[in-house]
Amino acid sequence: MGDIIVTTPKNQMTVAADEANQCITAGGGFYFRTFRSRPAGLVVGTRIFYVEDGYVRGYAVVQEIVAGRRMVCGTTGRDWGEGYHAIMPADSWTWIKPIPMKGFQGWRYFVEPVEDAGGWLDPKPAV
Repeated sequence: MGDIIVTTPKNQMTVAADEANQCITAGGGFYFRTFRSRPAGLVVGTRIFYVEDGYVRGYAVVQEIVAGRRMVCGTTGRDWGEGYHAIMPADSWTWIKPIPMKGFQGWRYFVEPVEDAGGWLDPKPAV
């Protein structure tokens, strides 16, 4: 098992915040990330870290992997199509002490040490 890192594009940062707020208001929910091909290390328990606005901000833990069916975002209605969808409970989100990193396309394995800085109901840590 290996941790994975992805980027939230700048034009999707508001959507990501809206998704988080909807889950907080509802008292729970799920996030998902779609991969066209399955990363070798993607298994239940993998942490998926997110780069946002030049920093690694936090991670959520994969609870389920759904393959071969279409997934539609409940916030935007966007159809992410078929692929490998990593399903992560919103309450698994963990903020970390921000780590500087430039955004990128696709995904990478992530092996950096991190310092947890709060849970899903806590505010985003300052840079």
